[in-house]
Amino acid sequence: MSGLRLAILYGLKPHQLGFCGPKDKGVLLKYLQGRKISEKKIRTILKQFKGACPYYELIAKSNKIKDPFDEGVVKAYWIGNKLLEKAGGIKSHHSHHVLVVGSVTGRIKLEGKLKDLCRIGWGRVIKIKNKKLKIKYQPLKCMSFNDVQLGRAVEKEIDWDKSLVPNVKTGDWISFHWNQAVEILTEKDVKNLEKYTKLTLKSLQK
Repeated sequence: MSGLRLAILYGLKPHQLGFCGPKDKGVLLKYLQGRKISEKKIRTILKQFKGACPYYELIAKSNKIKDPFDEGVVKAYWIGNKLLEKAGGIKSHHSHHVLVVGSVTGRIKLEGKLKDLCRIGWGRVIKIKNKKLKIKYQPLKCMSFNDVQLGRAVEKEIDWDKSLVPNVKTGDWISFHWNQAVEILTEKDVKNLEKYTKLTLKSLQK
C-alpha cells in the first residue's frame, strides 16, 4: 500500500468529522475510490493536516528518508515501527499525540471516552455484518490524565467500508480510528501498536 493511501485511510474519519485537515470537498475519499486525482494535489491536502504531517516530516528526517509520505514513515506514526527509535520513540507515535499532546487544531477537546476514539485501536474480528464489524478489543479506561489504562477485552461494533478495507475475514486483526475500520493488521503490526500504546500509557504515570 502506498504511503499516501495509508495516510488518507488513517486520517479520513476525523477529517470527515471536521477535526483535522482542510476542507477538500471529498477529494481524499474520491482518491481512495480510484478517481484520477494528481498525487501533487493529494500531497498538498495532506500537508495541511496540522497533527500528523509534522510527525511524518520528523520521522522521515530522523531516518534520512526523503519522502515524508513514505509508507514506512506513515506506518511508524500510526502503528509504530523501528523508525520511531531515531525520531523520539513514543513522542512521535499517534498514541502520544492523543494522550499527551492533545488536539492542535482547537476543533475538539480530547477528554474521557474521546481519547479512546481518537487513538488507534486494534481488535479481532468476531462477526462481519453489512457495513459493520463486530470486534473484541481492549478499551482505554481514563480515570484521570495520569491514570489511563487498557481495560479488559469487550465487544463492540465499528463502521466498515468494504471498498476501502476489502477481504476482511473473521479472525483478522483490524485497526480502527474514530470507530472506522482502517486496515487489516499483521501480527507484527499488532505487536508494534500494542507496544507503543503501552509505552505511552506507562509514560503518563511518571
